[in-house]
Amino acid sequence: MKDSAKITMVQLTVGEGGPDSIIERMPRFFEEAADYGSDLVVFPEYVLGDRITVEHPRVQRFFDMARQHNMYAIAGMVESHGEQWSTTALMVNRDGSLLGRYLKTHPAAGPPPHFWPPIPGHDHEARGILGSEFTVFHLDFGPVAILQCYDGYFPEAWGCSSYAGAEVILWINGREGMVEDSHCIFASQAYGCVIGANITNGFNTGFSAPSGPIVQAEGQREQMRLFPRVKEPGDACVHATINLRDLRGWRKNLRTLHQRRPDLYGRLMQDVTLWKEYPDIPWADPEAPKFVNKSQL
Repeated sequence: MKDSAKITMVQLTVGEGGPDSIIERMPRFFEEAADYGSDLVVFPEYVLGDRITVEHPRVQRFFDMARQHNMYAIAGMVESHGEQWSTTALMVNRDGSLLGRYLKTHPAAGPPPHFWPPIPGHDHEARGILGSEFTVFHLDFGPVAILQCYDGYFPEAWGCSSYAGAEVILWINGREGMVEDSHCIFASQAYGCVIGANITNGFNTGFSAPSGPIVQAEGQREQMRLFPRVKEPGDACVHATINLRDLRGWRKNLRTLHQRRPDLYGRLMQDVTLWKEYPDIPWADPEAPKFVNKSQL
């Protein structure tokens, strides 16, 4: 493993042209990442297309761009598996081969504001194949994990990825709004990881670390904000150099690791039925009672 790594996070809007437009805009970001000397370039969720396989020309072109720039690359797609599908993040090797996949484990399904229950018209992800583990990819500079969009709203997903060995966690999002500083900062502090997060039709793509000097980049740091970050919507990217040696020192001495009380945490492994505490409060959707404690349909 190396003492440092350079990573580029890309914020890439979908737009009217869809995935075909996206693949045409990707070379610019590979080139910017190469100019920075990045080891890894990370694109958002879904951007390669819907209900396709890795043999699709867009995916093969993405592989080729990674090979041409001798760079690891991540991007999302909805991958076909016969009549089934999954929300998949592809990890591509420096030689343009497929190193592995991470399948989304927590489906975003249902209308706002709660995005649950998965009623017809909003249930696509919940009817697909869900991931069954948090995957760690051992790259030549260190171990990396991926989370996809709604995964990042579950603290357990961050913790399990870190405890499985991930030093860097890439949170790729396909949605509007913003990358939440709070989610990333909490995860990096609690679990001793560098977080790189991006988004499609939103903003605030950027990095978080348990200690400021671990992430080195141009620009002015802001208190309790990602650094560096993209402050406006639209196509853009940010680059950072990760001091992995300092990060590993931080992880070795992490107090939220040494002071854990697993004897107290058994409730996390059980079904939780908080809704029973509020019998007089109506459900936001009349279909909701059918789906309590369910993830996949």
